[in-house]
Amino acid sequence: MYNENKCTMKKKIIIAGGTGFLGQSLKNYFNTKGFEIVIFTRGKSKYFAKAKYCNWDAKNLGPWAKELEGAEAVINLTGKCVDCRYTETAKKQIADSRIDSTKILGEAIANCNCFH
Repeated sequence: MYNENKCTMKKKIIIAGGTGFLGQSLKNYFNTKGFEIVIFTRGKSKYFAKAKYCNWDAKNLGPWAKELEGAEAVINLTGKCVDCRYTETAKKQIADSRIDSTKILGEAIANCNCFH
């Protein structure tokens, strides 16, 4: 639920799975627009190139969820690479990786005190 007293007016955008070509292009674009950028990644948490990289596993709630507080939007690019053979196993992994990350992001957003 929106709580005006707990929200800042800082413009922040979350890019889940944003370390690839498209995610980095979006990061650069939103940086030019004055947004604070937070990228959810399987890699190490760090600050690098005008962005905060925050570790997550795309399946479970964790410390990353607090980064959603005050965010203007979430862009979810998370998912298994589609540059593979389309076996039944690979197709299931591709679908599951997108479904799981979307479900946990939705749960985390629902728990936020302030999500614009």
